[in-house]
Amino acid sequence: MSSITAMAAEETQMLGLKGVYEIKQWLESTTHIRLPFNVYENQAACTVNCLNSEVKRFDIYGHLLRKSPVPLVVEAKRYTTPGHQGTEFRKFLAIAYSSIVKSIKDNGADDRREFMWVTFHPFSQGDWPDLLSKAYLREALKVHSGYLAGEEIDEELIDGMPDRLWVLVYHSKQKSLLLTREELLLAHSVLKREGEGW
Repeated sequence: MSSITAMAAEETQMLGLKGVYEIKQWLESTTHIRLPFNVYENQAACTVNCLNSEVKRFDIYGHLLRKSPVPLVVEAKRYTTPGHQGTEFRKFLAIAYSSIVKSIKDNGADDRREFMWVTFHPFSQGDWPDLLSKAYLREALKVHSGYLAGEEIDEELIDGMPDRLWVLVYHSKQKSLLLTREELLLAHSVLKREGEGW
């Protein structure tokens, strides 16, 4: 690898890491989400396995702070244009479905994991109202059928998938609206979403 190529790769990684931290800060500032792991510092925590034996590493892993915490994986896209997000998003949907089925097969139970796509730029605006629909997920599984590894689609799981999928658009200007770390600690001490010891 040339020094110029290495520098470009390092710059891309730093830009990605910056985007991950910005999105983590934004999501945690809602007080409804806790994201202690990112792929740059803890790949294992951010990794899921698919039916076709493919391994996928998401950018961030943590929990939605509900009465019983729900596992959450986040894919962060620091784009300045729509780019190829429509294609990538369909793959994301297929991976989400496949990894849930694989987890149920391996563990005998569903961990209720949810999947969040957070982007700095909107995409597929013509399809926007349908991005989390069952029909869109079916189409994603048709396009990326390899993630099914020859298995039939589980209709009951497909029916519940829209409730487990998120698409959010973030803008850097929102940083000025976030709670500071000190404010967040104070909010959690009152809200107790994570319990007494947070």
